[in-house]
Amino acid sequence: MDSDGTRAGNTDWLQNESAADQPVRTSADQSRPRSLRFTWSMKTTSAMEPDAIIREIRAVLAHNSCSYEQSERYMLVCSYGDERSDSLVQWEMEVCKLPRLSLNGVRFKRLSGTSIGFKNIASKIANELKL
Repeated sequence: MDSDGTRAGNTDWLQNESAADQPVRTSADQSRPRSLRFTWSMKTTSAMEPDAIIREIRAVLAHNSCSYEQSERYMLVCSYGDERSDSLVQWEMEVCKLPRLSLNGVRFKRLSGTSIGFKNIASKIANELKL
């Protein structure tokens, strides 16, 4: 067990879902994080304000030479690697409200690339986040 109570090497919080069937959010909906049920880890939850979490995510992504685009107020579409060598990984990072808890969480979702490549960069980023 890690010090945060999770199993060492447990990556259940990494999601491998397709982007299909996601509801379209209006601008009024984007003023606060979505309330979602997802598998989370102590490394990816915080009582910090959502805007502060997004700033921290951006800083860690920049430190790791990841490119990103902000698709919604609390969602970033990220990429890492070299597409010429088939090592490019793309994923979403979204700040979400955890239901029934006074916490916010960061949801990782792989969009493309190998699952091991995604696991490696997502774990590195999650470990470096100071939430």
